[in-house]
Amino acid sequence: MAESNNYSHSATIFPVSDLGKSIEFYLDKLGFEKTFEWGEPMYYAVVKKGGVGIHLTKRSDGGRPSKYHRALYIFVNDIEKVYKQCRDQNVKIVNDLEDRDYKMKDFDIEDPDGFIITFGKAE
Repeated sequence: MAESNNYSHSATIFPVSDLGKSIEFYLDKLGFEKTFEWGEPMYYAVVKKGGVGIHLTKRSDGGRPSKYHRALYIFVNDIEKVYKQCRDQNVKIVNDLEDRDYKMKDFDIEDPDGFIITFGKAE
């Protein structure tokens, strides 16, 4: 059996079509902070908020993410505050804030590349 303390953390990596537009979305609409960039010209960046980090990389192909699956589920402490922020910033909400039968209160947004991000809080 593997030791669970051997795992440090993980990185969600989104391949995006327009790195600048994606960084702007996460900073201006969701309140993240850019903590890292790489390349000349830049083709990789990391945005963070609290304990959540999202790595953005310039997509080299024309692929699009599936609109039928969540790309990332972010657990938050004040779900109503996050929902209000997204509405106030005109973020595309694809599923409204609701109490779910799986004991979570959550909602889904879509980023500029079509990644579905769910914000949720346990009941």
